[in-house]
Formats: sequence, structure tokens, C-alpha cells
Amino acid sequence: MVKIDRVEFDESGLTKFFSPTEVRILEFLWTRKKATSVEIQKYYPDLSVACVAGTLDRLVKSGFVKKEIDESTKRVRFLYFPSSTKKEAETRISERILESLVDTFGTSVVDAFDRIRSRRK
Repeated sequence: MVKIDRVEFDESGLTKFFSPTEVRILEFLWTRKKATSVEIQKYYPDLSVACVAGTLDRLVKSGFVKKEIDESTKRVRFLYFPSSTKKEAETRISERILESLVDTFGTSVVDAFDRIRSRRK
């Protein structure tokens, strides 16, 4: 889950902000749209059902995944789905990081951002 004080700058992609298991589950949900924890576990047999369920709980708590009761069966089970598209999640993370940086360093962050943007043109 995204915790600004735990950003892993040495990692690549979304693993800078999420654990590798969280990234795998998010990628699965962005592709499939909705799934049960058992369906996710079957797709990733190296993960236990308990690991998948715990990870989904953390993603729900952090707001990146939502859950609803699947009423198509007589058993109570949950369907999990992403709360946003991948692009929207990336934007949300970026905004949280930038807000934290501006709160800490003020306008220096804006100046640094402008320098980085001009170097990448």
C-alpha cells in the first residue's frame, strides 16, 4: 500500500509504492475487472489464499480496491475490483507524493519539477 515514508526509490514501476504481491493483484484486477480471492489465488498458485486475502484487505483499506458481496451464489463471498483505472491510480499516487513534497520543501519542489521537465523535453 502506498505509504509516502516507505517509497522504495530503487525499485521499478509500481513496486516503488506497493509490495510485489500488491502489484500482481492490482494488475490482475485491472485486467479482469472483478474477481474473488480464490480466483486470484488460482491465477497465482505461488500465493496462498491467506496471503491473497490479507493483501486484498490492505488494498481495500488503502482505497485502491473495493469489494462487494457476490449474490450469485448461496455462499457469502466477496468480489474485489479496482477502485480506479491504472492511470487514475498512478495520478493519485503522484499527487500524494507531490503534495507531501510541497508540504515539506515548499516552492523548491516546483522549481525542481520545472528543471526536470525542461531536461526531458
